[in-house]
This record gives sequence, C-alpha cells and structure tokens, in this order.
Amino acid sequence: MHCSVSFTNVGVALIAFTLILHPFMQKLIKCLPILLLLVVVFSCNNDSKTSASRITQANIWYQQQSYYSQNNRDSVLPYALLIDSIAKDLPNEYKAMALIAKARYHIGKKVALSAQLYQQALSLLVKSAADSLTARAYNGLGVCYIKQSDYPNALDQYFKALRLYERNNLVEGIAGVLANIGEVYQLKNELVLARKYILQSMEVNKQQQHMASYLDAAQTLANLYGMNNQFDSAFAIDKMGIAASDSLGLKRNKSSFYNNMGNCYMYSNRPDSARYFFLQCLQLDSTAGNLPFMVDNYLTLGQLSLQQNQLLEGEQYFKKAITLADSIQQLQMKATAWKELSILYRQQNDLTQAIIAKDSATAAKDRIINEKSENRIAELQELYETQKKEQTILLQQTKLSKQRLLLIGSMLLLGLLFLLGWMFYRRYTLKKEKELQQLLMQQREKATLDILKAEEKERRRIAGELHDGVGQVMVAAWMNLQVIESQMSTMDPAQQQLISKATAMVGEGCKEVREVSHAMMPNALLNKGLAGAIRNFTQQIDKAVIRINLHTEGLDSSIDDMVETILYRVIQESVNNTIKHANANQLDISIHNNEAGISLLIEDNGNGFDVQKMLLNERANAGLGLQNIQSRIAFLQGTVEWDSSEGNGTVVTIFIPAK
Repeated sequence: MHCSVSFTNVGVALIAFTLILHPFMQKLIKCLPILLLLVVVFSCNNDSKTSASRITQANIWYQQQSYYSQNNRDSVLPYALLIDSIAKDLPNEYKAMALIAKARYHIGKKVALSAQLYQQALSLLVKSAADSLTARAYNGLGVCYIKQSDYPNALDQYFKALRLYERNNLVEGIAGVLANIGEVYQLKNELVLARKYILQSMEVNKQQQHMASYLDAAQTLANLYGMNNQFDSAFAIDKMGIAASDSLGLKRNKSSFYNNMGNCYMYSNRPDSARYFFLQCLQLDSTAGNLPFMVDNYLTLGQLSLQQNQLLEGEQYFKKAITLADSIQQLQMKATAWKELSILYRQQNDLTQAIIAKDSATAAKDRIINEKSENRIAELQELYETQKKEQTILLQQTKLSKQRLLLIGSMLLLGLLFLLGWMFYRRYTLKKEKELQQLLMQQREKATLDILKAEEKERRRIAGELHDGVGQVMVAAWMNLQVIESQMSTMDPAQQQLISKATAMVGEGCKEVREVSHAMMPNALLNKGLAGAIRNFTQQIDKAVIRINLHTEGLDSSIDDMVETILYRVIQESVNNTIKHANANQLDISIHNNEAGISLLIEDNGNGFDVQKMLLNERANAGLGLQNIQSRIAFLQGTVEWDSSEGNGTVVTIFIPAK
C-alpha cells in the first residue's frame, strides 16, 4: 500500500512535544490516534482500491494464461506481458507470477532463459506462503532440466513441487507432478519406478475424475509396457484408452493410443496391423489439424514402408513429411525425412537422388545449428535485458523500502511520543484520583467515627436519663407501694390483691429500666474492660434459657475504646439473635488478641439459617441485625463471616487486624 502522507522527524517531534506539554492540548491526546488513522486511510484509499483491482486482474490473466499454455502457446506471451505490466507495485507473489508466465512461454525454444525466469520467481517466493506458485515454479524448472537431459536436477525440482502440492492437498498439481516424475524415470530407462509413479498419477486423476489427464498417464504407461516388450499389456491399455477417448470425445488422446498401438505392432513384427493404426492416427491428426503429429505419422509410415521394401509408397510418405515439416518449420523432422529418403534412394540405386537427399538433410541440420546459435544469442541478450530490468526493479524497491521505513519510523516516533504523553497524563490523573479516594475514605471514616461516638454519647445520655430520672421515679413509686402494702390489712381482699399486683408490676418495671440502662451503657465495660463486661453480660442470662461458655485470651493488654465498644455490641447482638431466633441451648464465645489482631468466634447449636437469603433480603436481615454487624466490623477494617445452614447451627467468625 502506497500512501501520500509524509512527515519530517523534526516536525513530528515538535507536534508531539506541543501536544504533550500544552495544558489545553492534553485533552486531544486520546482523539489523535483516530484522527491520524483517518488521514492515513483517506490518503491510501485510492491506492488500496487500485491495488485490489490490479490483483484481481492479475489473477484472471494468470488463469487464462494457464489454460492457453496447454492449448495455444502463442497466446501465452500476451497474458504474461499483461501480468508483468501491472505487477511492478504489487507484492512479490505477483512479480513471481509474471516471471512464471514468461517462463512458460519461453520453455519451448529458450530453455535456459525459461530456467532463469523460474529461478528468479523462486527467489521472490522464498518467504512467501504462496505454495501453489512456488510448486509451479519448481515443476517448470524440472521441465527445463528434462529438456537439458539433467535428470537428477529434474527429479529434485519435481519432488520439491510434489511436497508443496501434497501439503496443501492440491490434487491436480499432485497428479501432474507424479506423471512428470514417471516420465523422468522412463527417460532414464528405470521402467519399474516409472510405472510406480505413472500408476499413482492415474489413481489420483481417477479419484478426481480428471479423465483427460488420466488418459495421458495411461498412454505413457502403455508406452512403458511397449518399451519392455510387454505388448499384450500395452495393447490392453491402448484399447481401454481408445474406448474412453471415444466416449469422452477426446480425439487427441485417441490419436496417441493409436500411435502407441502402431509402434507396438511394428516392433512386434506385425507391419500390416501397424500400418492400419498409423493410418487411423494420421486421419485423426489431420481432422484435428495437428500438423506436428501428422509429420511424425508420415515419417513413421515411410519407415514402415522402407522396412517392407515398399519403396515408392515410402518415397511419397517421406516427401509429404518434408513438405509439411517445411511449412511449420520443423527442421529436425525435415532433416530426418531427407535422411530416410537418402537411404531409400540408395536402395533404388538412384545415387544422384540419394546425394541430393543427403545434402538436403545436411543443409537442414546446418540450418538447425545456425538457428540454435541465433536463438542462443537472442536468449543471452534477453537474459541480459531481464537481469538489467530486475536490477532496476530491485533499486526501485530499495528506494521504496527506504521511504516506507522513513514513514514508518516517523509514525512510530509520533506514536511513541503520543504514548509517553498519554502515560504521563494518565499517571497524573490516577495519582489525583487516588488522592481523592484517600481523602474520601478519611472523610467517610471520620464521619462514621463521629456517628458512632454520637451514638455512644446518646446511649450514655439515655442510659443516664433512665437510671437517674425514670429509674428513680420508678423506685420511689415502688417504695411507696410497698409502704401501702404493709398497711392494707384494713382493706378488703380485692383492694389488697390490686395493690399487691401493682407493687409487683412496678418492681418488675424498675428491674427492666435498670437492665436497659446497663445494656445501653454497661458500667462493667468502663470498669472491668471487654472481658469483664462480656462475662458480666453472659452471667446475667439464665442458664435455663441457654448455657454460654466464654473463653478469652490476650485481653489483658490495652484495646482501643472504640474497638471494645463495637465488639461488645456485636457480641451482645449475636447473643440476643441466638436467644431469640436460634432455639439453641448452648453458645460458645472465644476471643483471642495477639500481634496480628483480634479474633472472635461465636458458635451455637441452634436451628441455623440461609445466610445468602438473609443478606439479600434486607427486611429479613433487619430482624437478625446482620447488616448492622457488617457495617460495624467494616468500620474497623475487619472481616465477618457466617457459616450456617438450616438445621446445622451457626458459626460467626470475626477478625479485626491490629493497627
């Protein structure tokens, strides 16, 4: 992707420095990455669309070029040049695609140039994930090595292609490479290995129903059997191939099987049958307009006639082969036909025509040599131009890479400066938020402490009013009633009963006022400390109601007055909850004070309850005072847990850390 955005390092640094330090611009820091992304996207949008369309077009042209490479080689070059024209600014895969397309075209006559192009394509695909393209390049390079009779290198390239095709499960490629490997072994006359790979190729094509490729491999297999003098096996495959070609309308494949059968009959010394199939082959090639195959058929028929001493007929076939080969510039076939014709003339004792034919064969060979030299010179020139072009492209890519690196470096520097500024601002914000939270916590703790102090103060006032006010009045009334009760012998029994009942009720009221007064502000907590106050509180509870076991440890050391008061209230609340709701007959209270803090454990054998349900239901919680206990312990920065379930009693665990 090529973008038109550019920044200088100085400009980037100044912009970032201003944004970080300016107090008003700090608010824009979070928005700048989005703005920068919009600028880059806007600048690159047109190039992205153009690149996408070029990639799509390159893929279309490559598919068309692949199709024509098997049918019309002259149509390969235009598509190769089209791909090359748009691949300059595309990724390396598309540059390699253009090189592979050109290599396919040149492989027919300029093998060295084709190999060079395939190798250049492979160098571009070294770190690419385009396994299909890489495999095609290896396969094409293998074909080049076959044409140069370098069979070990050809096999090496083919096996590299095969591994890539198999890794990506590209079945068509697998079948083609297997057939190519079999061809190499056939050329090396290693017929067993050739047969192995040809059969594998046939099996893959059969499974994928690629019948044309299947028949090509089958024809090669029949040829292998013929080379090994296993003519019956070759005939069986040829007959199957002819029938299949007929059913699929594949005349080219049918011609190949006819040619193979003709060769088998000729080499098995059955010339009449060989002639029949060669003529059938010639008719099919003539109908299809396959001129190179027709030249080969005329040559084969001429050689067969020469073997049968049918010299006039052989002369006609050789002359037809020469005329047709000359029209399509097949000099090698033309030279072969003149050579065979020279032999025929010598058998006729026509030495003049024999010399003319031999000279013509020599002239054709000389022309072949000259054309090879000219082609080699042109090939070297094209190699030079190609390498020069590749060097130019490499220089352009290097320059472009430097520009991209400069742009990326500038962007990274800008991003880094933005990040540093944002981190500085974020750190400052977090610090202020933390300070504010600490201040709020301190204010909340102070407010809670003030509330608790006010609550305790109010408790003291109410307790004093009850004890010194209401309590004294109640005691005086009770004492007066007792005096009246001692003088009521003269009263009637009903009045005596009423006065006795009133005296008892007032006495009970005095007792209740005294208990409430002491519960709200126990003197024992002030005089005896936490352990003494709790012991005094539990001893006042009738053992017939509940049996309480108290165990204390480490409470001799001084404890903060507020901690003592809150713990006393919590224990008081828990004991009252047990008596009112738990229906328990035993309660254990354990208090331990050490360096870590104060641990409180309250356990009963009562009915138990659903803790989660009670905590979630505020109305139910109000009955047991769980929220009240939680808030008081939380004020002391402690923890409280209830472990209870219905029918299994309750355990309250409280821990208050030491300050």
